[in-house]
Amino acid sequence: MNSLPKPKHRLGYPISQVKDILKKLNISWEQFGGAFGVNTYAISKKGEPIYYECDVERALWKLGHKLGKYHLWD
Repeated sequence: MNSLPKPKHRLGYPISQVKDILKKLNISWEQFGGAFGVNTYAISKKGEPIYYECDVERALWKLGHKLGKYHLWD
């Protein structure tokens, strides 16, 4: 994977997409959760958590992954 895929939801990555990304990057859910920390996410009309793109990038950055990106406002 050379770049993160486009989020499937207008607000960000649905949890199912986050889990797919993590699987492809060989990152466990526990590792991601530790890097994600205490953060907010949206809930879709279907009740699925939606992770904001900047928060996913920041968590990957904290894990030292090349697809991660630092965001100052986090």
